[in-house]
Amino acid sequence: MEYWKLVWLFVLAFLFGGYQTEACWEIEKAALFQLKPFFPHFDDVGNSWVEGNCCRWNWVECSTSTGRVTRLFLEYGYDRYNKDIYSARWYFNLSLFFPFKELKSLNLRGNTIAGFIHNQGTKRSSKLNKLKILDLSENKLLEKNILPYLAEFTSLKILLLENCGLQGSVDILELNNIKNLKELYLSSNQIESLGSLFQNKEQLTLAKLEVLDLSYNYFNNSIFSSLAVLPYLKSLNIESNHLIEWSYIQDLNVLSNLKRLNMTYDGLNDSVLSQDNKKELKLMNLEELNLRGNVFNSSILSSLGSLSNLKSLSLFHIFSMEGSIDVRGLPALKYLEKLYVSCQSEYAELQLQSLDIFPSLKTLSLEMFSLKGTIIIQRWQNLTNLKELTLRDLSHTSSIIQNIGTLTSLEDLVIDGCDIDASLNLHGFCELRQLQTLTISNTNWNASLPECFSELTSLKYLDLSSNNFFGNISIFNNLISLEYLDLSSNNFFENIFVFKNLISLEYLDLSSNKFFGDISLLKSLTSLQELRLSNNNIEILNNNMIYNAETEMHSLDTPTFQLRSITLSCCGDGGSFPQSLNHQHDLEHVDLSNINFKGYQFPNWLLENNKKLKELHLANSSLSGHFQLPPTSRRGLLYLDVSNNSLDGNIPNEIGAKLPSLKLLNMSINFFGGVIPISIGGMIFLQFLDLSNNKLSGGIPRHLPMGLVLFDVSNNQLFGDIPSSMENLSLMLTLDLSNNTLFGGIPRWMGKMSNLHELVMANNHFEGPIPMELCNLNYSLQFLDLSANNISGSLPSCFIFSRLTHVYLSRNKLKGPITSFLNSNYLVTLDLSNNHLTGNIPNWIGTLSTLVYLLLDNNHFEGGIPVQLCKLNRLRLIDVSNNNLSGTIPPCLMNSISNDSSHAYYSDYDYNGYIGSFSADVPVEVTMKSISYFYRGRVLTYLSGIDLSCNKLTGEIPLQFQTFRYIIVLNFSHNSLIGPIPPALSDLSRIESLDLSHNHLSGNIPSQLVGLHFLSFFSVAYNNLSGTTPQRTGQFATFEESSYVGNPFLCGEPLPKNCSTDGSSSSMRRNATDEGFLDIKVFYASFVGSYIVMPLCIAIVLYINPYWRQAWFYHVEAATMSCYYFVLDNTLPKRFR
Repeated sequence: MEYWKLVWLFVLAFLFGGYQTEACWEIEKAALFQLKPFFPHFDDVGNSWVEGNCCRWNWVECSTSTGRVTRLFLEYGYDRYNKDIYSARWYFNLSLFFPFKELKSLNLRGNTIAGFIHNQGTKRSSKLNKLKILDLSENKLLEKNILPYLAEFTSLKILLLENCGLQGSVDILELNNIKNLKELYLSSNQIESLGSLFQNKEQLTLAKLEVLDLSYNYFNNSIFSSLAVLPYLKSLNIESNHLIEWSYIQDLNVLSNLKRLNMTYDGLNDSVLSQDNKKELKLMNLEELNLRGNVFNSSILSSLGSLSNLKSLSLFHIFSMEGSIDVRGLPALKYLEKLYVSCQSEYAELQLQSLDIFPSLKTLSLEMFSLKGTIIIQRWQNLTNLKELTLRDLSHTSSIIQNIGTLTSLEDLVIDGCDIDASLNLHGFCELRQLQTLTISNTNWNASLPECFSELTSLKYLDLSSNNFFGNISIFNNLISLEYLDLSSNNFFENIFVFKNLISLEYLDLSSNKFFGDISLLKSLTSLQELRLSNNNIEILNNNMIYNAETEMHSLDTPTFQLRSITLSCCGDGGSFPQSLNHQHDLEHVDLSNINFKGYQFPNWLLENNKKLKELHLANSSLSGHFQLPPTSRRGLLYLDVSNNSLDGNIPNEIGAKLPSLKLLNMSINFFGGVIPISIGGMIFLQFLDLSNNKLSGGIPRHLPMGLVLFDVSNNQLFGDIPSSMENLSLMLTLDLSNNTLFGGIPRWMGKMSNLHELVMANNHFEGPIPMELCNLNYSLQFLDLSANNISGSLPSCFIFSRLTHVYLSRNKLKGPITSFLNSNYLVTLDLSNNHLTGNIPNWIGTLSTLVYLLLDNNHFEGGIPVQLCKLNRLRLIDVSNNNLSGTIPPCLMNSISNDSSHAYYSDYDYNGYIGSFSADVPVEVTMKSISYFYRGRVLTYLSGIDLSCNKLTGEIPLQFQTFRYIIVLNFSHNSLIGPIPPALSDLSRIESLDLSHNHLSGNIPSQLVGLHFLSFFSVAYNNLSGTTPQRTGQFATFEESSYVGNPFLCGEPLPKNCSTDGSSSSMRRNATDEGFLDIKVFYASFVGSYIVMPLCIAIVLYINPYWRQAWFYHVEAATMSCYYFVLDNTLPKRFR
């Protein structure tokens, strides 16, 4: 009896997979080795097919009973950054798969396969008679008649041809041999029709087709009537095609067996309005309908009247749904379980009083609506099956929130980005005792968490992030079922010790609060996998968490959890590096940025201990010493950021071999020296390489990764030319070579970088003209900085960049007129200063409607200031100083300066997942307070002004300023302006520097100017001003004589000339005549000079003429004797004679 029991146990184990063969078949193992060269990427990621049981190899799945290969996952096996492989494409020999007799699933997605080799396998593909699933998506199938080859796989049930280059008419009749085909996926191609398939209904054998995906193609309305020949079709996806009217709704009715229908549309370009209520869907078996993104009005609701079996309805992101939308427009869909409604119109209002007409409703999602009016939420009590409720980006939600406690059946509640009255409390949520998931985020709700929250013991997921919640969080002690807790970005102030009882927690995010305490207090959370504590006052103490290297033992206080992610990024003194991380071996994400670790060396042991590590962020962590890599390579690491530390020495030469899979490498703002390692060229996945702000020398490597999106080596000591091999970096978005000693010309091949957004080459020694080939970047370039070089020649006339926002070409040797940038409608900064440009300032500059900074100073421009500048209502800084401009100042120019700086700063956030995207920090030279300063980045956004100095301008200063009041700098000096100083200048309440010197201004200085409380520089020197100086009060008490000198008729402090008591002009003029026209310094100089010259002349004459010399000494002797006897007779007493 026992014997038979054992036999039956063995049989059952065999039948249900308990038996496992020891090894795969040798013939199949040999076949896998033959396939290996066609998929080189498998070797690159460290999972190569070597020896041993091939059933245990990656991407291979075998039968547990026979040991034969049943599934192959060979997707994305090529090197996608190898341009040669990608552009060449290749033809595949399917006969290589014939040894796999039991192969059921073959995935060849994303391998640039162009087709199959003729007469080698496809005709004998019947050997793969068990193949059920074939995926050829994301290849580039160049042959239009590819379908006949696929028809040989007669056993197929699922065929995927998504995004594989199919175009025009595709005749699916050629797949007729696949009689059992149930699912066909043709999405993301350019198919316009399905050929002759539906014109030959009697020949059709695809009668078993149940799932058809035609999304993202070029089909029009005619496709629906054609699909009627597929009697068993149950799922149809026609998303994002060229459907132009809602009239096709009746054509859909022929698909009587449809259960799932997806007609999602982008809804942005076409108007597809439904006004005819007689057109109704009559798909009686339809259970799921998705109309996301279409353009409808609320009448669409009544057109769904006959869908009696509908269970899921999506009206997400419906356009033009204006006015009040009452769900009573929907019929009584008694089986409806899921309802998704959102609208892209800010005017839409949703009336929810009648939601109880859906008694089976389990899931309700409402987004982007206004919930104005009184909502009688008590009527929702009939929704006893409602389990999931999502409210996102809604306004006027207070009524729902206040009565949320009536929905006692809820298990999943999400409130995200809604407008909530801050006076409301959270007590209503305490009635939802069945809640397992609760999200209240991004509402700025300022409220205290109630004590009754502790009664929500069924909660497993709690997200209260990005609000203003506060209060006692010890209420979480009872929520022992919590697995996910996010309290980030609130105002909680508590010791993290309160979370010690939440032993089921797997995710804990407390970042951006005021939590405090030692991180070791969380040691009891044994299930914790992800920990985020950044921007708090958490202590990282090592005295209780020390790792004993000699005994390899944990201390008693060392946490026993194995984290997958830890984020402690903050701002403060972190002591020494947390050695407790020595015990972590499953880390995938580590962020310890912005913590002062007091010169700790780079922790290469983190890489050594955690083989699954994908991201390591140690930016601004006060690390010092050399950058050392682990002894073995770490192919899993994708992101490494050690920027803004004090690391020195050379970048290891083997970095490319040790970290071959990096996508991001940021080593900027350190003290690295030496050359850039050539092994970086072998990091084929690298997209972002930032080595800026170091001491690197040598040249740019000749070979760089082909997939680079950002390459920044600015602020180093690199020299040499730009290697021509960079021509192949076609994916480059940002190239920054600024502040080095690179030389040579700007390469012409840069015009081939068709994706380039930012080109920064400032402050080098580049010379020669700007190549015309850069005009090829007209549709991509957004930021151009070639300043401070030796670039010569004229500006290319083809420089008409449609997306260009910032141009810096200052401090070069450019000449000729401005012929570029016409129709650059997004231009914000145009800096052409300090060149040799000539001609007039063009009138078309007034068409640059987004211009904020216009810097044309220190050139040779002539003519007048174009009045078209007045059309630029965003201008904040105009500098045309040191030119040869003439004429008058346009009065409207004084009203053109804007106080809006929101468009002035440049930052590109197009990078997907890159931390710290490219931001502009280009210095702009501005003369302020009679001194030239360089302003950078965001500081420049606070500066506004006009500098017209050092020209030949005439006429008077305009009298009106209006919106000019926010100006900081005004400089009209060194011109020939006449007339009075306008009193309206006192309206410039924010002005800091006012220079009107060296003109011909007359009249008095307006006394109202003393009200300018921010004025720190003022000069009206060398004009024809008269009267008294302004009262020495406020800022004017700080101005010295130099601010007023050179005005003959001006008196008063701080000038040495006092004004008369009567203050009459005649008295003042008389005093000016008596004293003012005598320059006392010149008088003293001439007096001293005369007394020096006269004795010299006498001495020379006496030296030349002996007779005069003899007579001179005779007369001198006689005069001396006469003086002697005179003194003797008249001054001395008689007794001394």
